Amino acid sequence: MPDGVPTVTVSELTQQLQLLLEEAFPYVRVRGEISNYKLHSSGHRYFTLKDEGAQIACVLWRGRPLNFEPCDGMRVVAEGNISVRPQRGQYQLDCWSLEPDGIGSLYEAFERLKQELQARGWFDSARKRPLPRLILRIGIATSPTGAAIHDMLTTLRRRMPAALIYFRPTLVQGEGAPADIAQAIAELNQTDAQVLIVGRGGGSLEDLWAFNTLEVAQAIYHSRIPVVSAVGHEVDYTIADFVADVRAPTPTAAAELVSQFGLQAILEWLAAVEQRLERELARELERARQRLNSAEQHSAFRRVQERLHLLGQELDEFSERLDAAIERALAQAAERLRMVELRCQSLHPLAPLRRGFALLQARGRFVPAEQPLHPGQQLELLRLQDRLTIRVLRRLSDGDSHSKERPHVHPSVPEQPSLF
Repeated sequence: MPDGVPTVTVSELTQQLQLLLEEAFPYVRVRGEISNYKLHSSGHRYFTLKDEGAQIACVLWRGRPLNFEPCDGMRVVAEGNISVRPQRGQYQLDCWSLEPDGIGSLYEAFERLKQELQARGWFDSARKRPLPRLILRIGIATSPTGAAIHDMLTTLRRRMPAALIYFRPTLVQGEGAPADIAQAIAELNQTDAQVLIVGRGGGSLEDLWAFNTLEVAQAIYHSRIPVVSAVGHEVDYTIADFVADVRAPTPTAAAELVSQFGLQAILEWLAAVEQRLERELARELERARQRLNSAEQHSAFRRVQERLHLLGQELDEFSERLDAAIERALAQAAERLRMVELRCQSLHPLAPLRRGFALLQARGRFVPAEQPLHPGQQLELLRLQDRLTIRVLRRLSDGDSHSKERPHVHPSVPEQPSLF
């Protein structure tokens, strides 16, 4: 260690570096591509400027001039000075102004594909299909580990517990994500799902890029099942949003959209129909009675009073028959609704356990029906109300009369959606 070099504190060293940087760079003009852009609730804008070799943190304080809305992938020119944050030991570019410098490569590719598909008519509203009124079978393609699947399943269980969920775990980011998303859509099209939700949580333009590819756009366009695109946050727009039949601002909003006509809503709708029919019937009867009264006062019908009375009696009988017909129709509709509810309950994952079936687990994993069991193997047997530890004593020999029979294990797993 050289003699005479003083020892300084971290704060003192940082202050010296701060003076050096801020005095050496009182004004800079920097060109780069925006990444990780964030508009804070305070009005301040935080982002990173990068190029092929480096990156620098930037801040544009609220109130400073800005005549466009920045976004990830845009190339800009920033003017400002270098400042230091002593608490973190970091330097950043304190921007005075920001102006576009063309657009980034990702944003340019996004606009090019968007224009191409728009010219093909893939975005036309005329080709987009409305969602079914009552949705009981829903396919979902998203990451199994993100917050998006948790939020969607929570919303669906709360709003439409009778719905059957087909969940296809999917890559949503990285090199293999576009092909996996397209394959997931194709596989979900082999189910009897009534609608597909395809999406992920928020992120930068780079994070969402899989949903800006031609491969994913083609899979959505050729889907025989209506597709709801639920990518990122409300401000995020992708090619998938434009091609899909319906765009939801968030994954949670997509779950709310497909479950907006729940069981309670069905009952309320039937009650509203009944009230509307009753009002229409009352109006028709009143108009008929008014016509009848008017006819009674006419000189041409004074001598046929008895006939009018008979007609009035027939009208009352018709009214009673119509009331009875309406009640029967409503009763039949209620019965059909009850059958749908019973059908939904029978499809519940716990239904087989209520009928006496059981599940086998080995070391915390469920044992498929095709997996052989071995003598001495210890297993857990799960029934609706019991959890038992069992051990395999022996396997039946090939000559045994029941050797070809194997225990039936229902594929349903409690509190888990259907998996491919």
